[in-house]
Amino acid sequence: MDKVTARFEQLQNDVGRHQGATAALGPGDPGRPQAFADLLTAADTLIAYAAQAPALRAEPARRATEQFVLWTRRGAAAVAALTAAAVIPGWVAWGWLLLLLPLLFIALGLGWKARPLPPARPQGRHRISAILLALSALALAAVAIGVLSAWWIVGALALAAASFFTGLPDETNGRTK
Repeated sequence: MDKVTARFEQLQNDVGRHQGATAALGPGDPGRPQAFADLLTAADTLIAYAAQAPALRAEPARRATEQFVLWTRRGAAAVAALTAAAVIPGWVAWGWLLLLLPLLFIALGLGWKARPLPPARPQGRHRISAILLALSALALAAVAIGVLSAWWIVGALALAAASFFTGLPDETNGRTK
């Protein structure tokens, strides 16, 4: 049993205990108003916790996604940096820096520090965006080094664009979903 379920059951038992104490008192009993107030407080606490339960259950997955996105983007930055550094010994032509340096700066800007993800947004899109960025960096590096033909630049740029558009927030009537 997870912590969220255990806490929820504890609060349910609290409400049941207070309900039993309130029911045991007679209508004219001087302790009844206080027992009823305790019952309402316990019920309010249970309702407030029930509203938070979905977010609390999703928290471990959200943190795992943050770490996955962070390290995937760092990997993309490392691939772009190593490929750009391959220009120095002459393994890669200088012209590739026009594509590698923007990719490097984007990956560094996006992924060098962990940014909290919004809890209400589906986390799968963040993972997909990070994977597409890493694939774009790998494809661009493979083309620059000469492993893939130059036509694969189109694919690398398409992956970078898909990564960008997948990572954008959803806007509906001026509100973020």
